[in-house]
Amino acid sequence: MNLSRRTLLTTGSAATLAYALGMAGSAQAATAVTARPGIPVTAAPPLRLASRNSVFTRSGAGPRYWNIYGYSFPHNAPIPENEWKANIDWLAGNFAGFGYDIACTDGWIEGSSRTTGNGYITSYNDSWQHDWAYWANYLAARKMKLGVYYNPLWVHRAAVEDASKTVLGRPDIKIADLVVPGDFFARDIGGNQLYWLDVTKSGAKEYVQGYVRYFKDLGVPYLRIDFLSWYEDGRDANIGQVNAPHGRANYELALSWINEAAGEDMEVSLVMPHMFQDGSAELANGDLVRINADADKGGWDRLSGMRQNWQDAWPNWANPFCGFTGWSHRNGRGQLILDGDFMRASTFASDEERKTMMNLMVAAGSPLAIADTYQQIGNNAWVYTNKEVLQLNADGLVGKPLYRSATPFSKDPGSRDTERWAGQLPDGSWGVALFNRSDTETVTKTIDFAKDLGLATGGNVRDLWEHRNLGMESRATAALAPHASAIFRVTPPKMHGTTRYPAAFAAWGGGAGFNNNHPGYDGNGFVDGLQAGSGSADPLVTFAVQVPHRGSYAIRYRYANATGDTSTMTVTAEKADRSTVDGPVHVSFPGLATWDTWGVADGAITLDAGLNLVTIGRGATDKGAINLNWIELDM
Repeated sequence: MNLSRRTLLTTGSAATLAYALGMAGSAQAATAVTARPGIPVTAAPPLRLASRNSVFTRSGAGPRYWNIYGYSFPHNAPIPENEWKANIDWLAGNFAGFGYDIACTDGWIEGSSRTTGNGYITSYNDSWQHDWAYWANYLAARKMKLGVYYNPLWVHRAAVEDASKTVLGRPDIKIADLVVPGDFFARDIGGNQLYWLDVTKSGAKEYVQGYVRYFKDLGVPYLRIDFLSWYEDGRDANIGQVNAPHGRANYELALSWINEAAGEDMEVSLVMPHMFQDGSAELANGDLVRINADADKGGWDRLSGMRQNWQDAWPNWANPFCGFTGWSHRNGRGQLILDGDFMRASTFASDEERKTMMNLMVAAGSPLAIADTYQQIGNNAWVYTNKEVLQLNADGLVGKPLYRSATPFSKDPGSRDTERWAGQLPDGSWGVALFNRSDTETVTKTIDFAKDLGLATGGNVRDLWEHRNLGMESRATAALAPHASAIFRVTPPKMHGTTRYPAAFAAWGGGAGFNNNHPGYDGNGFVDGLQAGSGSADPLVTFAVQVPHRGSYAIRYRYANATGDTSTMTVTAEKADRSTVDGPVHVSFPGLATWDTWGVADGAITLDAGLNLVTIGRGATDKGAINLNWIELDM
């Protein structure tokens, strides 16, 4: 029996914890001051990170690819090899030139029983004539790559029952020694073809890491690992207990093995995780994480409808609007890529809905995963090939919804605006998206550049679907019919060569997060939580900045510090490949009168030509605390 996600996964759930740390202070009126002269700088140890912090997450948005879901879901069956080939040829001719350069399998995998001597499946399905290597080469000849859907914690029954199959590098351990009798994935649902690996067994680490490296050696750059919630506690929010629980400790251990084996050569996509403990295990070990229920039959209901509230199991939110919003405190450079699942343009009722689908995925920094087939696409390919919209993705756009307070979205749905999104690009320009999720009302949506983004100078606005310049404006606005949206690129003028990067739209890690509980900030808020913590990770803020040439650049920090003394933070400039450009150094922030008092501290930082990631964090050897409003660079 093939496992049908249509039957099992209509809704779901997961867990989140409060992350924003409020800072005490008086409610006096804000007073801006300037700290002079330059900031004292001394050497510092590197910040301790809570995330995998891979080259993939550091580059920003998710990948672009095609997935078989559009065939397999409606048929509830594995895709035949001839259909796979036909879609690859179609992809090569129509989408690869737009950056969709991976063809990825998905689900319906119980029918792949042929394995190597170490128990690793050799093809997507036994009915396929060709193996993984053949298709990796076929795709490479067309300047594309093979993506694979498989969980290294699965052990096929055929390998267990073949006594000749042994663990890679451990010929003394049979594959049968790695499982517990009866411990099947989707017990009594999926046909009992796949066992769950017992990670406590000798040889389990070698099996898991060997599986990951097996795919890497085949040239697979993208691995989708599914049903993680079922492994961790064995429960599904819709159908109850589906298999034996394996426990939090074993789950974290297994993910750490995968992370280690994947390294910087393979992008790890974690699918159906509960995201317990505010996603800490997934953050530490994955690049992408699914934040909503399956795309299923597609259409508007799956994009914006269904359950709107949070639940403490996968999926936390049912639709990507809520999922992206609820997990936006975890997105950004060096943190997590939020995965809104597959795009099925052919399933929507109108072109406006199709644009909204695309605009949302791009604004949130999601992977752009086409799941229409060549037989389904009809006249809808245009929505995937708008070069100006795709450029936001190529530039690494990872936006956030406008925050109204520090209260988590899971506790207060009014704390975020799911219909207004913005994200800053390394060159200082912005991607701004406006949505109307209403089924009946035409509404006007606006983002005010000064109030919401901290851009007092306004910016040049370009409508990316109309391909039209709207000129210098103080806001982006659009009258939107039901289910409609708009997306803009906003380019601020360079004032004396200065570019400002607000912390409220940067990447936050280690407990740092949004707040607006002290007046006097520019834009819609600031980042707090940059203080000593009790965990093993340091709170930090990461900005993606782009400069024209290598050199020393003047940098300014707008901050608050009412600790009663000078505080220090650790500052580092790195490239996306993690090579250090400057630092880590301790930077001093003089004390100010109250938490409502904002100062500007001057300094200098060395940056390399192109993309740099500037990280400001409170390391273990730093002292005090600050709230951070923005940084500015003179270019």
